[in-house]
Amino acid sequence: MVRLHLCPHGCQDTSAITSQCECECDREGEEPVFMMAEDESVCEETLTDSLSLLVNLSKVLLQNAKQEAQESLESFVPHKITTLFGLITAGAQFYKRLGVKKRREAEAVWQKSYHLAAVREQVEELLQVEDEWDFFLDGVDKGLQTTDRQLAGAGAADSLSPETPLTDGRSGKSVTLGQYLDQGQKLLLALLKARSVQVLVVSFGSVEGARLWLEQTGSRFDIMLDPQRKIYRSFGLGSSYAKVMKFDCLLQYAEYGAVDRDFPDVPPHLLEDIYQMGGDFLLDDAGKVVLCHPCKNPLDRPTAKDILQAANPTKL
Repeated sequence: MVRLHLCPHGCQDTSAITSQCECECDREGEEPVFMMAEDESVCEETLTDSLSLLVNLSKVLLQNAKQEAQESLESFVPHKITTLFGLITAGAQFYKRLGVKKRREAEAVWQKSYHLAAVREQVEELLQVEDEWDFFLDGVDKGLQTTDRQLAGAGAADSLSPETPLTDGRSGKSVTLGQYLDQGQKLLLALLKARSVQVLVVSFGSVEGARLWLEQTGSRFDIMLDPQRKIYRSFGLGSSYAKVMKFDCLLQYAEYGAVDRDFPDVPPHLLEDIYQMGGDFLLDDAGKVVLCHPCKNPLDRPTAKDILQAANPTKL
C-alpha cells in the first residue's frame, strides 16, 4: 500500500523541553501560589497579568483585521491578513511567562485558579476572543468563497487513477502515480514507512521548493509534485483561512516559540498558497483508498496506529 501525504502550507511537531517558572512571589506571603509539575509554580499576579496581556494583544490583532477587511476584503487577503500570525509570537511569550510549553499546560494552570474572580474573568475574555476570532475568519472564507468551502460536501475520491500525472520533486522528471502502485506495499500519500506501507509525499509547490524542503528536513521519502492540485481536488481539499489561522491552531504553533524552536526558513518567492489544506490517504495496489484523512487544520494528522490498522486490519 502507498500512503499519500498531501502537504498543506506546512506541518511540524513540537518537542517537550523543560522550563522554569519565572514567578518570584513569596510562597509564604498573602498571594496564592498555584503548583505545577516538577515543583514549578505560578502566582496569581503573574497568571492574571499574562492572561490580560494575551487577551489585549489578541483583541488588537483582531480589531485591526476587522477594520482592514471591512474597507476591502480583496486587499485584506492574502497579504494584510498575515498580521494575525502575530498571535503566534504573543502566544509564545504567554507560555514563557507561565513557564509552560503547551496550551494544555497553560490551561491546567488557570483551571487550578479558576475559582479566583480575577483569573476567571481573564480566562472567559480569552475564550470570548477565540470565538470572535474564529467567527471572523469563517466570514472571510464565506466572503471570498474559498475553494475549501466550494469543495465541502463534494466527497472524497474512493480511488486514484494509476495514470495520475506527477512531477518527481528530486529530479524534476514527469512520472505517474502508477509507478508507485502494485509493488506489494500499500501506498500512503503521507509518509511514514512502517511495515507494509510505502510513504509518498505530495506537494503542489515547485521543484526548487521541494529540493529546499528535502535539504532542510533531510527526508528520504519520495516527494512528488501536483502543481495543478488534481489529487488535492480529488480528495476535496481546498484553501481555507479559517482553518489555517484558527485561534487554537496559531496557539499550537506558538509552542515552537515557547521552546525557541525556529520555523523552516523559506524564501518569499518559494511560498505558495499557505492556506491550502492537506491530508493523509492510504491506497492499495490498485489505487483504491483504504484510509481517508483530510486535515481539519494544518496540525491534524492520523495516528500511526490508525494507518497501520488500515494497512493490516487482520494484524492489529
